[in-house]
Amino acid sequence: MGEDIKISVIIKTYNEQAGIAKTITSIRDNLSNYSHEIIVADSLSSDDTQAIALEHGAKVATLVNGDERCCGVGHQLGYLHAQGEFLLLMDGDMELAPGFIEQGIAYLDTHRDYAGVAGMVEMDDAQSYEFKSRKQRIHKIYPVGDTSHLGGGGLYRRSAIEKIGYLTNRNLHAYEEAELGMRLKHAGYKLHRLAVPYFSHTSYDMSSIELMKYRWRSGYLFASGELLKSAWGKPHFKDALLVVKNEAVFTLYLFLVAISILTFHIKIISIALLPLVAFFALKAIKNRSFRDALQSVVNLSVFSAGLIRGLSCRLKDPNQAPDNRLIKGEQQ
Repeated sequence: MGEDIKISVIIKTYNEQAGIAKTITSIRDNLSNYSHEIIVADSLSSDDTQAIALEHGAKVATLVNGDERCCGVGHQLGYLHAQGEFLLLMDGDMELAPGFIEQGIAYLDTHRDYAGVAGMVEMDDAQSYEFKSRKQRIHKIYPVGDTSHLGGGGLYRRSAIEKIGYLTNRNLHAYEEAELGMRLKHAGYKLHRLAVPYFSHTSYDMSSIELMKYRWRSGYLFASGELLKSAWGKPHFKDALLVVKNEAVFTLYLFLVAISILTFHIKIISIALLPLVAFFALKAIKNRSFRDALQSVVNLSVFSAGLIRGLSCRLKDPNQAPDNRLIKGEQQ
């Protein structure tokens, strides 16, 4: 570990040329009182993300093989080259909020049994169904106080990560923070979300259907199955099952509906479809929108298909480093 580096900031990116400069600038503005390094962990972007990052004084750790791309590989890639006592995890479309670092460091310094902290999240006004739904539930997704995981990134104690072997699972196309939280929990650590702003976030500017297509192509929707498969036989399997319980329950339900249809018995089929009709009705009443209710059913169906697809994915050893290279700009 580098004795002169207090904080290693790891920014996960893939084609983030529109926001990476703002992300790096917000970090520089808020870490001026701490010795730090900024590592852009890039999944082989095809735009100018890497060049912009280097121009702004960051190091770039990049994948060599584009087939390795996934959410879990990004921060792990940066961790391989990090030297700081603390690890600050961010994405290339985020801006660090003033004051978080000071309070985060102070909390971890006085609570040695905590492995990491995060803060409150601010989201923009994206119009897709998923992001509107997420914004409605933002306090449930990012609850203040002790929590099972730090969704959206956080400030972690490096020594805790070294104890559990790796930072984020290179196999996961999502849920990487949840899986990290599970492993830390079973290693005896706690996590906490402070009642202070952590970052502001820019959402995808896509329609609901476009976003769903993009997430299927990128493998994001396979993550629930990947999480269950990677956790099988490990102490945190039950925790993993709870994280993806909605997809798991709906997948099981769809399986039962399929069996009922094969009976060719109208009464049995009707009974099997009743929970789906009730779910649709409750969603329509709650959101005052038949369209949103239909979108919710479609989303669950696609996520269930993704779970099945994820279970068939071949997993790599998360402790083994992906092929990568480190690029340093002229300022370093």
